Amino acid sequence: MNKATHIRRNMMLKEMDIRWLPNGKRNIFSVKFVDKSGKLRYIPQAYMRGLPYSVQDARQRGIQPCDCKGNAEGHVYPAGIDMIIMYNNMEVDL
Repeated sequence: MNKATHIRRNMMLKEMDIRWLPNGKRNIFSVKFVDKSGKLRYIPQAYMRGLPYSVQDARQRGIQPCDCKGNAEGHVYPAGIDMIIMYNNMEVDL
C-alpha cells in the first residue's frame, strides 16, 4: 500500500492541534513552512506550542523545534497556516 503524499489543510490542522498522544507523549511532527520574513524553514522534529489569542486569530500556529527526546530547542516559530507547505513529508493542499 502506498503512503499518502498529500494532506488537506483542515486535516493537517486537526493533527497538529493534538498536543499529547494517548500514551502520554507529545505529538511530534515534521513541518516545512515560509516564515514572515520569506525564508523557507524546515523543522524535522517539532511540536505545537501555545500562542497569544490575538495571534491565533491571525491564522497562525506556534511551532517549537525539539530534539529526539521531545526536549525544546531554540524558540517558538509563528507559522501562518496558509504558509505551511509540508507536514510529515506530505504536501499540504487547500
